[in-house]
Amino acid sequence: MVKEKYNALIIGAGSIGALFDTPQSDKILTHAHVFTKHEGFNLLGFVDTDMKKTRKALSVWGGKGFNDIEEAFSCGRVDVAVVAVPDDHHYAILKKLSDYSLRVVFTEKPITRTLDEAEDIIHTFRKRHIGIVVNYSRRFVPEFERIRDDIQKGLYGDYLSGTGYYGKGIMHNGSHLIDLLRFFVGEIKATKSVESISDFYQDDKSISAVITFENNRHFFLHCIDCRRYTIFECDMLFERKRIRIVDSGFKVEEFDVLGSEVFKGYRSIVKTAEKVTFLGNSLFNAAENIYNNLTNGQDFKCTAEDGYKALQACIKIKESAE
Repeated sequence: MVKEKYNALIIGAGSIGALFDTPQSDKILTHAHVFTKHEGFNLLGFVDTDMKKTRKALSVWGGKGFNDIEEAFSCGRVDVAVVAVPDDHHYAILKKLSDYSLRVVFTEKPITRTLDEAEDIIHTFRKRHIGIVVNYSRRFVPEFERIRDDIQKGLYGDYLSGTGYYGKGIMHNGSHLIDLLRFFVGEIKATKSVESISDFYQDDKSISAVITFENNRHFFLHCIDCRRYTIFECDMLFERKRIRIVDSGFKVEEFDVLGSEVFKGYRSIVKTAEKVTFLGNSLFNAAENIYNNLTNGQDFKCTAEDGYKALQACIKIKESAE
């Protein structure tokens, strides 16, 4: 039973802020949907410089429209602020939010565009006792949490190799895959770029690269031009298991190592399960994590430090491409 409601403000009334879905949608794809559906929050409204977007968001979700952050904070208590603006505005918005009294900021990825900016934000927010949650959405999906737990328990054996596909910028979208690899396999030791394309942001190319983990095993990251189609897939091979994440993470395929039915003495990797995930509810799960942190101190599932390390790996890949 909800004991207390917290006020949420969404900065950015665009696609993921408000316009990807409606209250009738089966999947929860926007911050507006989350903070109107979750009983622990009250949606105050939206801040956006584009009043056309703001009016459209308000017509769907309700709340109030604000021209700037100052106006929004002058109208009432803000406990949680959501940063859902274009990537190159993250730092400026986060920096401005640090001037106000609030509890948590839930920001889209990447946390900032440079490591210096990220370090400044982390230091400032820690000093101000404001929590930061980064929306690397797959960390908030129970099926991926279970895979990570099974890996850490040693149920799959050692990581051997892997490959993945993405587009729309190494930091903007590729960082999702980078964070997922860190979540599953561990820290990244080295990177070596292979090719790059400008398919979304001019200053954030999609880059193919070889990633090396601390156990000296590799992952082969392939960029696919997002102007042709959208793809997000991850295929990881372990000693006793193969995990394929397909359909952007809405589906997981599991393979086990079994004796070959055809060739005596050989072992094959055989598909044994296919599961639909709760990726469509990841934003709601993130809001639940934030609510539990505010009410009983639950740790954040994707911290500012996680955002920093994903950004650090992406910048290493960019530097190797240059």
